Amino acid sequence: MSTKIERNEQIKILEQEFDGATGIYMTDFSKIVVQDITTFRSSLREAGCKYIVVKNSLAGIALKNIGKKELGSYLKGPVGIAVTKDDSIGPAKIIKDFQKKNKGLMEVKASYVDKTIFSAEDTLKLADLPSKEILLSQLLSCLKAPMSNFVGSLNGIFTKLVGTLEAVKNKKESEG
Repeated sequence: MSTKIERNEQIKILEQEFDGATGIYMTDFSKIVVQDITTFRSSLREAGCKYIVVKNSLAGIALKNIGKKELGSYLKGPVGIAVTKDDSIGPAKIIKDFQKKNKGLMEVKASYVDKTIFSAEDTLKLADLPSKEILLSQLLSCLKAPMSNFVGSLNGIFTKLVGTLEAVKNKKESEG
């Protein structure tokens, strides 16, 4: 049995993990064997994420202490928590891939992504979204297109103007 000091240290570590996270994913891992969970953890690590398994009461206290107590209601039964500080939807993609390969072994309980709580179904929909970088590049393309068209139109107007001025100049030279 852990001492109060050890529990407090674990809570502080969890607070640090949860506080700076852009994505927190809660899963039920009760049906997974050790070999599969090790593979899953490895996939998360490669993406810069962590998979934490701790007592629900300690995780609940840590979440409450950092102002995310509404996530505590999902801490029932065996809960594994995937945490990311970078790509907020990266774990959703990894979880969905794991579910495809291992049907029925891992259930998503909920997720907390960019300050919003998502249900299990919505969490899996997040996995279908393009990455943040791709979305930003698509937005920039949309913003760039009207400017390119405007520049093209101006270029056409200036080309016609120069052509007209050149024609006027040639006419005056031929008359004069």
